[in-house]
Amino acid sequence: MRSFILSILFVAVAGFTYAQEITELEEAKVGFSPLDAKITQQGDSYSFTVNEAYTGEFAENPIAFLKANFDIQNFITETEDENFDSYEVNIRSSNGHLKADYDKHGELVSTFQKFKNIVLPPEVRNELYMTYKGWNMTENKYLAASDGDILNMEVYKIRLEKGNQKQNIKLDALQTSRSGVASN
Repeated sequence: MRSFILSILFVAVAGFTYAQEITELEEAKVGFSPLDAKITQQGDSYSFTVNEAYTGEFAENPIAFLKANFDIQNFITETEDENFDSYEVNIRSSNGHLKADYDKHGELVSTFQKFKNIVLPPEVRNELYMTYKGWNMTENKYLAASDGDILNMEVYKIRLEKGNQKQNIKLDALQTSRSGVASN
């Protein structure tokens, strides 16, 4: 019996020592490329297809989406033999578009944005709710323009309905906190 217990103890110790063996793994390299851009060229026009990481990413902040997904300096380098004086970049989605103008050095000159039926920012929603209680928003349009990165125009055009009544609202988002909602 004593030899049996010693045998079991020996097997247990051998098993535990084998389990403590350290296995060294080689380094694994993992790459992530958020851009899966498909490029097509037609004359002087180049088209890129970029997928959103989530629905509404582009409409949420179009200028940031442009900067994150389009490298103008790389594009200028790739097309330097074309000798362009300026560049117009258009990004489209199912509910709107952004047009960005760059100079020949790759500096952002201006942008124009137009979207329809987007999720309104909280401050716009709150002001609309407080001013037009009982009304339902049936559609909206968002227009914005900038000089460089700075927005100088940001307007929401909103259609409201309450029973048989309809009302169109124009809201200047840059003036939201100071003025109010204009309607016609």
